[in-house]
Amino acid sequence: MKKYFIVALVCCFSAGVVLAAQLDGGQTLSVTGTGIVQVEPDTATVKLGVEVSQKTAQEAQANNAAIMAKVAGAIAKVGIAKEKVQTAGFNIWPEIKYEQNQPPKIVGYRCSNQVNITVDDLAKVSRVIDAGINAGANNVQGLQFLRQDDAAAKQQALRRAVDDAAAKAKAIAAAAGLKIAGVKNIIESGAIPPIINQEAGVMRAMSADSSTPVSAGLLEIRGNVSITYDLK
Repeated sequence: MKKYFIVALVCCFSAGVVLAAQLDGGQTLSVTGTGIVQVEPDTATVKLGVEVSQKTAQEAQANNAAIMAKVAGAIAKVGIAKEKVQTAGFNIWPEIKYEQNQPPKIVGYRCSNQVNITVDDLAKVSRVIDAGINAGANNVQGLQFLRQDDAAAKQQALRRAVDDAAAKAKAIAAAAGLKIAGVKNIIESGAIPPIINQEAGVMRAMSADSSTPVSAGLLEIRGNVSITYDLK
């Protein structure tokens, strides 16, 4: 049976490093590498909602539906196709009042409806938010930017991750008086574009005469790999 011992190295690299030596002479070095590629987003998803309170569940639902119809109409006027609007959540629940030494009492019902709106033209994001709020939407539960075609950027991020791991391995091996003999194995941890979320909690309704400033910025696509090298 092969036995291993682990030599701890103190270095300035942020990635994890393991240098292992087998008693039969084989030595390996395991490092992780990260590659980052920045791209411009080309799509946004806006999540608008309407929440109302009425005495009965039926009244709450009807009131909510009427407002949501106005919101949908306002969004359509901005130039958003019907298939770009998708229901993300619908809930009705009782409002319960609690008093000391009294049983809980239902005093009304709340109805909440949220829709996800896909905006392919980023110049329309502010207009969609403003139109929805002016039509009656009273909460904005999220604004996200993403890139539809990011395959090339993911591949570039992975290439940079491999180069990053190789540079670390070379420096560490040299510091230990060793040389890289070859690659033993590679584990790809994924290249996932993090989505920039512009929400800060839940933004409530803004005044009808305000214009919502929106800045898309850049998305960071990260590639991660773990590589084990043979040493000599």
